Amino acid sequence: MSRERISLKSKTDKTLFGNAWTVEKPIANVIIVTGMKETSTRYDDFAKFLNKNKLNVYCIDHFGQGENVIENKECLGIWPKSGFRKYVNILDELVAKLRLSCLPTYILGHSMGSFIVQDYIQRYTKHISRVVIVGSAKINGVSLAYRLARLVTTKKNVDKPSKFLDKLVLGNVNKRCPKPLKCEADWLSTNEANNEEFMVNPLCGGVYSHGFYREFLKGLSRLWKKRFLKKIRKDMSILIVSGAEDPIGGYSKRVMKLDKMYKKLGLNDVNTIIYPNMRHEILNEVDKEVVYNDILNFLVGDIKEDAKKVDKQDRTM
Repeated sequence: MSRERISLKSKTDKTLFGNAWTVEKPIANVIIVTGMKETSTRYDDFAKFLNKNKLNVYCIDHFGQGENVIENKECLGIWPKSGFRKYVNILDELVAKLRLSCLPTYILGHSMGSFIVQDYIQRYTKHISRVVIVGSAKINGVSLAYRLARLVTTKKNVDKPSKFLDKLVLGNVNKRCPKPLKCEADWLSTNEANNEEFMVNPLCGGVYSHGFYREFLKGLSRLWKKRFLKKIRKDMSILIVSGAEDPIGGYSKRVMKLDKMYKKLGLNDVNTIIYPNMRHEILNEVDKEVVYNDILNFLVGDIKEDAKKVDKQDRTM
């Protein structure tokens, strides 16, 4: 059981970096897609838990985040044009590489990563059969926000921080947290140590660029359109997990809209768990072990059946 820095050179010759936690004789691969303003190393505890249960874990950091900015912090929060779609494509390249192991490969996305996963199962629905969506939502009004982002983003400011768009996207996330706040990251979890570690980590937080928000909102603006949603395979297995006090999930309202949407599409294996008294980062909460085990049970519950599907799915890639 070990962690190592990894790289993935995409078909566009762009190389992204991340981390991998691997074990001897694994039974499956799990890809983690991180959230906004964080780094893959924050998933070390969860990855090691999966390792103990014979699962390999891989996590490629987003453009402008984590391992990709260690040597050049000036790139923090900067995305290329069409960065959302490009990362989804890179995610599929990683899926293709891991499937050479002939092991079932699953994807877990947290927060921003959960929206990446929502897009992935539309574009590459035949390449994966089981995903976990963490700290997510179905959000109204994204198209308007995207139009605003396009209006305020110019060639001169595209790579410069945008306080306006940062506030537009994140809003008043600490609204329901007890006052006075312990720190600006209180909305992340009830685990004060986790929030404080986030605040002091130089690779976390900050105000991201105009271009980042424009591209992120562009990606969100297509997510819940019927013509794209209809592409999702009907036998996709989805686990949606969220904290009841998560502002991104609308304090569970937006989460249940996502659950209802997938079920309305005719997907017959959609499971949603809302955890009382937990906030956005349920993988870092005080009682995170409960979440860990629920996710593990979902991933390995039908692993023998999933292994049988690998060869069949490979023929479609």
